[in-house]
Amino acid sequence: MKRMILTSVACALLLGALAVPSFAADGQKLTITGIDYTKWLWGTQRLDGSLYNFTTIPGEGFGDNGQGTEFEMLFHAKPSKKVEVKGRLKARFTQNFWTNFGGFGNPDGGEPGSGDCTGGDCGEFDPRSAQYVKFRGLTVILTPGYNWVDTVTIGSNDFGMFDPFTIGKIRYIDRDNASGLLFQGSFLDRKLTYDFTRISLPRLWAGPNYSTGEFTTADAAWGMQWQYTASPKFDFALIGQYVRDIEVDPADLDIDDGRDVRTRFRNSVVGVRFGIHPSTRLDIRGAIYSSSADSQPIEGAPAAFNGTSGFGPVPAGKLEDETWRLNVDINDVGPFNINLEAFDFGAEYVAMMAARRESDVLLTEGHDGAFVFPGPDNAAFSVFPGNATRIGIGGFQGEAQQVATVNVDNEFTDFDEPLAETVIGWKGFTILPKLAAGDLDLSLEYTYVDYNTNWQAWDDPTRAIGDTQFPNNESDAGIGSFRNAYAAFQEKETEFIVLKGKYFVDVGNGLELFGKIKLIDETDERMNDSRFLPYQPGDCPGGGVDCAGNRNFYFDDGSDQFSTADLYSNPPVITNALGETGYQWAPFDSLDDDDRDMDYRLIQFGGGYQLTDELWASLTFERYDVELLDGNTAFQAYNLHHMASGDHVRNKIMLNARYYIGGAEFGFAYEYNWGDFEPDFGDGFVVQFADAGTAAGVNVPEGSPGFRNRFGGWNSLADRDYEQNRLKAFMKVIF
Repeated sequence: MKRMILTSVACALLLGALAVPSFAADGQKLTITGIDYTKWLWGTQRLDGSLYNFTTIPGEGFGDNGQGTEFEMLFHAKPSKKVEVKGRLKARFTQNFWTNFGGFGNPDGGEPGSGDCTGGDCGEFDPRSAQYVKFRGLTVILTPGYNWVDTVTIGSNDFGMFDPFTIGKIRYIDRDNASGLLFQGSFLDRKLTYDFTRISLPRLWAGPNYSTGEFTTADAAWGMQWQYTASPKFDFALIGQYVRDIEVDPADLDIDDGRDVRTRFRNSVVGVRFGIHPSTRLDIRGAIYSSSADSQPIEGAPAAFNGTSGFGPVPAGKLEDETWRLNVDINDVGPFNINLEAFDFGAEYVAMMAARRESDVLLTEGHDGAFVFPGPDNAAFSVFPGNATRIGIGGFQGEAQQVATVNVDNEFTDFDEPLAETVIGWKGFTILPKLAAGDLDLSLEYTYVDYNTNWQAWDDPTRAIGDTQFPNNESDAGIGSFRNAYAAFQEKETEFIVLKGKYFVDVGNGLELFGKIKLIDETDERMNDSRFLPYQPGDCPGGGVDCAGNRNFYFDDGSDQFSTADLYSNPPVITNALGETGYQWAPFDSLDDDDRDMDYRLIQFGGGYQLTDELWASLTFERYDVELLDGNTAFQAYNLHHMASGDHVRNKIMLNARYYIGGAEFGFAYEYNWGDFEPDFGDGFVVQFADAGTAAGVNVPEGSPGFRNRFGGWNSLADRDYEQNRLKAFMKVIF
C-alpha cells in the first residue's frame, strides 16, 4: 500500500510538471503533442483475438471484431541550436479492446507472459492486453558544425535513408523500436555525402530461427553508404552492410581474463547503385549487390530445415549470391512514357536488414493480396483441425509489394493494407508503357519471371529430401504463398499482364472512374526427372492390389540411400462406405502428378467522388476467376495443406470513405466477399465420406465426399460457397 501511495504521488507530480509550459535551458519550449487513433473492426468470421486481422506469430492472436484505442504522446525540444531531442510514449494496440475496461480484461487474473494471449484474456499485468503507455523511442540529433559531419543521430530511427536491398526502412509498427548511432556528413559542396550507422540488432527476427540467440546485447548491424553526384546527369553510390550475431563461447570457462565469443551468424552485403540522366526524356538507374552469409549451428542456429515445413528468415549454412536491377525510363515518346526494368535476385542472396515491408523493390504489380496462403480459403496447414483461415477469403486488398528477403513482414496488419511478398529467386523483366491523354490515363504492364530456384531435390541430390538448408515456410502450393521462395522441386515461370485505366469525368465535384484487367499465367512442372519418382515403375498395379513398396533411390553411394518415398509414401488399399475398393490416394508414379498450371483473371472497375468538401468516397467491384491445376492426390499439396486444384471464383464489393473535420480524420473500409470453389483432384483413388468426427473436426457436412491424406488430414471434394463481410473504421486525432 505504501509503495502504491508513493507511486501515485510521483505520477501526480510528473503530470503536474507536464501541465506547466516547459522551457529548455535557453528559453526554447518543450513541445508535447499527441495522437488518438481509435479503430473499429467488424466481420462475420467473429474472431476477437486481436485488433489486427492478420499475424503468423504463435500466441499473438488475430481478429475481425473489436474496438480499441491507441494513445501516443510526442515530445520535441531544442535545448540549443546544435541539439534536438524527440521522444515518444505509446500504448500498445494489439489487444487494447474497449471491453478490457482499462486493462482488467481477465476476471481470473492471468499470469503475465504465460502462454498464449488472445482477445485480451491475459489480464492487466501482461503488456499484450494491458493498456499501459510504454516508452517507445527517444532520439537525440546533434548538429556539431564540423566539416566532416553534418549530423549525429543517437537512439531511435527508421533508417529509411539507406537502401532496401541492404538496410531497409523499418516498418511502421517497429519504427521507433530500432535504435543505433547514425553519422551523416558531406564533402565537395555536398556533391559527396555519406551515411554511417551502427544498429543494435533486433533480437526478435534478425537472425536464424527468428532470433539472435542468448547473448544479444553486443549484436549489431553496421552500414555505410557513400553517394556522389558528379553532375545532374550522373550519380552513383557505394553501399555496404555487415551483420554479426555473437554468443559467449561455452568452451571458455576462465572468466579471470574475460570470456571469448563465437559467431552465430554473420552477413555482409556490398553494392553499387548508379543513375545516368542524359536528358528529361531518358533516365537510367541500376544497382548490383553481392552478399555472403554464414549460419553456425550453435546456440539454436539451425544447420538444416525440415524439407516441407521448415521456418526461418534466412537459409542455413554458408551462402553467397548476387542480385541486380536495371531501370530505363523513356519519356515523351509521343503521348507515351515507357518504363523498362530487368532484374535478377539470387536464390541465396541474403540481406538480414533488407526492407521487410515498407519498400516495394520492383516495378511489377506481382501477385495479388487476395490470395495469401496455400489453402483455398487462405489457410495454411488447414487439413489439420485448428488451422482455419486468418485473414478470411478476401485476403488483403490490392496487389502485392515485393521485398528482397524471405524474412517478409505481414504481421499485425489489416485487410485494407498491402501484402508483401518475397522475390528471392526471381529473374526477368517488365515493360510498362503509360498513356496520358487529357482526362484519360492508361497503362499496360507485361512482366516475365523465370526463377533461380528452378532445381531438383533442393539443388543437392546428395541429401535426403527432408534435409535442406532452405526454409520452406508454408510451401509453394495453392494460388498464393507470400513468404516461400524455395521448394524441393521446381521448374516454374510466370507471366503478368495488367491493363489499368483511369478517367476523370468533369461533373459536379469531379467523378473519377477506374478499372483494371489482370492476367497471370503461371506454370510449374516441379519434378521433371524420373529418377526422383518415389517408387519403381509398376509398384502399384491397381485393381485392389497392394503396392509392393519397392523404393526408387535418386542417390545411393552404398552407405546412404535417399528416396522421395520419404515424402510421397504409397497409398493403402481401402474400401469405402459404398463398398468400392481402391487406393486411399493416387500413387505418385508419373512426373505429371505434381504439375501446377494457373490461369488467373481479375477484372476491376469502380469510381470515386468528392461528395462534400470533407467527405470522399469510392465504390469498387473486383472479380477473381482462377483455374488451377495444383497436382493430384498423389502430390496432395505436400501432405500439409488443403488441396486447391479446381475452379475458384471470388468477388469483392468495396466501399471506402474518408472524412475530415477540424483536426480529426475518419476512415471507413467495408468489404462484402462471396465466391465458390469447385475442387478437381483428378482420379486414381477411392472417394471417402466424412464421418461424424471428421465433420466436427474440420467443419464439413457429415457424409460429404473427400479423401484422407498421408498424415490423416481431410481434403473435401464438396463444392464450397463463401460469403463473408468485414469492416474497418478509424478515427485519428492529432492534438
